[in-house]
Amino acid sequence: MWSKILVAGTLLTSALAGVIDLTVPSAGELLSELDAVLHPQSEPHLISYNENYLDPETQTNRKHCTLRARGDEKDDSDNLVTAVKKCGKGGIIKLPDANYTIGKPLDIYLENAVLDIHGWLSFTTDIPYWIEHRIYFPFQNQSLAFVIRGHDYVINGNDKGGIDGNGQVWYDYAKDFGNKYGRPMSLTIKDSKNVVVKNFSIIQPQFWASLVWGSENVLFKDFYVNATSFNPESSSDEKNWLQNTDGSDTYQSYNVTYENMVYQGGDDCIALKPNSTLIVAKNVTCVGGTGIAFGSIAQYPGVKDIIEDVYMENLNLYPSDQCPGYQGVYFKSWIGVPVGHEPNGGGGGYGYARNITVKDVYMEDIWHPVVVQTDLTYLDIDRSQYTDTSLFEWSDIHLKNFTGTGLGNRLVWMNCAKATPCFDWTFEDIDLKPGKTDHPEISYTCNNVVLGGKDGLNQCHPSNSTLETNAGGSI
Repeated sequence: MWSKILVAGTLLTSALAGVIDLTVPSAGELLSELDAVLHPQSEPHLISYNENYLDPETQTNRKHCTLRARGDEKDDSDNLVTAVKKCGKGGIIKLPDANYTIGKPLDIYLENAVLDIHGWLSFTTDIPYWIEHRIYFPFQNQSLAFVIRGHDYVINGNDKGGIDGNGQVWYDYAKDFGNKYGRPMSLTIKDSKNVVVKNFSIIQPQFWASLVWGSENVLFKDFYVNATSFNPESSSDEKNWLQNTDGSDTYQSYNVTYENMVYQGGDDCIALKPNSTLIVAKNVTCVGGTGIAFGSIAQYPGVKDIIEDVYMENLNLYPSDQCPGYQGVYFKSWIGVPVGHEPNGGGGGYGYARNITVKDVYMEDIWHPVVVQTDLTYLDIDRSQYTDTSLFEWSDIHLKNFTGTGLGNRLVWMNCAKATPCFDWTFEDIDLKPGKTDHPEISYTCNNVVLGGKDGLNQCHPSNSTLETNAGGSI
């Protein structure tokens, strides 16, 4: 490793001494060379720069950086950061190679720029390193791997790639405990405005595939996520291997749109976390997992959360060979008193969800097509004592044109709380067929729902039956 070698011993001849440099390296030289190994610098020769590139999209001249991969699984992170510094404001950063190795968490800034990806950003699998160097996300004490901030930027996967999280090591690591500390999210759009993510894929995400946090005017178009376990042991226990592989989550964000999205995995396809407003989803297919989730929400005691102004249409939900379809459209809020601590304990928050429309939904063999759960906790406690305590209000919600099949008797299961009954819900053209008919009395269950006579819920009624009540969900 070092350029100067110390050879100990008294038998070296003067001839050998003339060949070998016997000078003892200084402490400074040793530290400098060690630092070069531990913290390699970027390699400018792998970055070509054009200051007056004619952008065919805008027909304007702008900065252009082309970044070549180092190859042989050598870390490309520093080179990517350097390319972004050169062209991330007003320019284009092109990654033309098939694979780039990302060995450290990244937090980059783009402004009036394009990140033009033609291959895969492949994350390394050193779990202790990623946990130790994680980027902190305060909600549920989670972790991030790749953060992009800024405004007016485009991330283009060119239908050729995007992110490969190498998630199998994380699925094995977190078996039986999906929210295990340190699992990083693959892509986070943070503190950003006017963003387009298009023709982009995330495969084998380590945790949630993507997160929109504190941002506005964000469009995901032609977006694909796939989380699959290749461990043979997972075939008998799919849920415990693919927990928390959400497709995309929104948090404290405004005006986020998903258009033409396909998700396959074991958890929420799209999840709207606290303070998600003006959210649109069109032409979304979810294969396996817990469907479209509103929440979880109201986890933090005394904190007000909202979900508001949501429009979704043309949703298709299926089971996969890897994971059942647990829920279709799922509204989930925490118990009304705090019990335990994050990430899997909590409760006692308050707030509301309203002005929500979900229409033109097809489901196939989903365990619970429509669910409202207001007693959410993941602790091993007697949940029944908290059943009616939720302080979060679900109202002004409208479901239209739902077709397809469930796996059990339950089709609509609204378990609202006495403390905050559900009201102003409408159901129109609901044509869901149960997979079982031995207990038709639970097909439409509405506990603590204020009915108005013109809401389409005439067949819905209270029920204290515990048949088929395992929600199978996760945070």
